[in-house]
Amino acid sequence: MQANFPFTAWPDISPPPAFLSLLAEVFPGVQCRVSLLPLVSDGPPSAVAPADFLRPDELRQWQSFASNKRKREWLGGRLCAYNCARWLIAARKKTSGNNYESVIARNETTKKSTTMPDTGVEKDHRFFRSVCNDVAVKECFSARDWWLAADENGRPFWQGNLPEALSGMDISLSHGGAYALAIIATRRVGADVEACRTKVQRVAAQFCHLAEEERLARLIPQQDRLARLTLLWSAKESLRKAATGLPGFLAMRLTDGSHIGDGWRLVLTWGATGRQSTVATTLHDGHAFAFCFLEE
Repeated sequence: MQANFPFTAWPDISPPPAFLSLLAEVFPGVQCRVSLLPLVSDGPPSAVAPADFLRPDELRQWQSFASNKRKREWLGGRLCAYNCARWLIAARKKTSGNNYESVIARNETTKKSTTMPDTGVEKDHRFFRSVCNDVAVKECFSARDWWLAADENGRPFWQGNLPEALSGMDISLSHGGAYALAIIATRRVGADVEACRTKVQRVAAQFCHLAEEERLARLIPQQDRLARLTLLWSAKESLRKAATGLPGFLAMRLTDGSHIGDGWRLVLTWGATGRQSTVATTLHDGHAFAFCFLEE
């Protein structure tokens, strides 16, 4: 059971550079890779055909969905996930154990990052092209016998004969509004994307305490209530995905936060022991994005 990785038609689905900068600021030292794909409402998520990167069993699952919307979202998430994996495996193959900072330096880069290189920046377009044009790397991607599975909670995990680059790496997927999103990281991770829609204001009492909304207004005064509530919903959803088994959104409380670059660092307190988790959140193109890494 194998699937090819196309190289000529593979899209550039890098996130905005500000996403990676925010993650590096909020979670220094955590290595991660993010892919972000715009979803077209009346067509496939990209020029890449599903059969080009899905295994036969995955292709059958995709074809079994009755809704075109569900097909687009599921396929977009898989495309993002395998794009992240493709990049990491290519980088590992090319660098042969060297650290990423030294690889960037050899590619005429002066800026170092605590995250893996961002292909959303021109320097890493050069790096990405160099690793993907390498014959040995192309051979590495000619087929795969590993795939994404889901546990009883619907949380994705890697299964099969994993490449070394993915060993011990966690993954989270999300789709919402006009985007599909994936992140692979060295720590337990949850990610979420939500379109800013007025419905969130009508159901605010179901996920947001009055004290939280007051704190949000002080923390994010430059945004309107719709954006603030969507950011909070997305932050709690990212924590729910990372932690799994949480009792509900009202059991998570926003207790602290700060403005960082183009986004915000939110601290959510949850659980009987008052455990705290940090979430990086930002707004882009009318959507809220959130990333949560659990402490080890």
